[in-house]
Amino acid sequence: MGLLSRAASVLYGGVVAARGALYDSGLLRAYSSKLPVISVGNVTAGGNGKTPLCLYIVEDLRSRGMKPVILSRGYGGSEKGPYRVQLSDSPSRVGDEPLLMAQAEVAPVYIARSRARGARQIESDQAGDVIVLDDGFQHRALARNVDIVSIFAGTPEAVEAFLAGRLLPEGLFREPRDRALRRASMFVVSERKVAESQEMLPPLDERLLKVLPAGTSVYRAYFEAVGVRWLDSGEQLAPQNIGAFAAIANPETFFDSLVRLGFALSERQVFADHHPFSQQELSELFARNPGLPLVCTEKDAVKLSGMSAELRSRIAVLAVKLKVVPADAFVVQVQRKLLGGAAS
Repeated sequence: MGLLSRAASVLYGGVVAARGALYDSGLLRAYSSKLPVISVGNVTAGGNGKTPLCLYIVEDLRSRGMKPVILSRGYGGSEKGPYRVQLSDSPSRVGDEPLLMAQAEVAPVYIARSRARGARQIESDQAGDVIVLDDGFQHRALARNVDIVSIFAGTPEAVEAFLAGRLLPEGLFREPRDRALRRASMFVVSERKVAESQEMLPPLDERLLKVLPAGTSVYRAYFEAVGVRWLDSGEQLAPQNIGAFAAIANPETFFDSLVRLGFALSERQVFADHHPFSQQELSELFARNPGLPLVCTEKDAVKLSGMSAELRSRIAVLAVKLKVVPADAFVVQVQRKLLGGAAS
């Protein structure tokens, strides 16, 4: 299996490198939108905090009088787009993360397999004045002004995998690490854990900084807890014994956050990322945790609309808000790069 994984990684790396070289040389041309584009992406597979970072950027742009529009691939949904997400859409059509961003009601959300077509549709609809491209780092067919790369460093295993730099399927990298990192405008190292302040964050592993290109700005991100709220009523759930479940990448940070908030977890049920829940699965969870509330993530909650009222009444959601530090320097750098023109 090791030799097969290594061979598959070498083959995969060759294909990705060849495609990147075509864009670097100009033989493959990227579409330059009439609107400035901020890309938020990553270089490894799995949860890296891209969705909350997109929402963070959107809210800042709105505070400055701009009209951002989110453009996503719509992973996990059947809709190929271009299509503007509606609040009545199902996650099976548009994907759980685009629907979550739409439900935040801070910006229009479009999905498109072809990001260039999606950008053209946003331009045609006059939907806004800046595009925030969700999970866009490897989608080079659309030029961008800012390339923000989010790096997950919330577990020792994630840090070691990043330092190892191995390509899929042997490792986690979507493309050769060092070459990819040189394309980034800035980095956000995400803990994906709840903390009361920047001072509560663990020290950043110095080995990460040695891997990142010299002279590129590096920021930190963490979650501020809004609270654990009942799914339907929105009322706060006080710390107590609970069962917890999640269908996200790197779920251990979610469970750890609940513990930090004072909850005692009788069960930590992990499903595959983007897993569509069934009524039976949740009923079995409740049966294993009699009399206890079940708590999930906001991303998981968008997939529970089809559940019975009885089940929904016993489910709560951990609501969080991303914080980037130092915040002022981050937003100033984004603004400067927006004014600097589109990159390839």
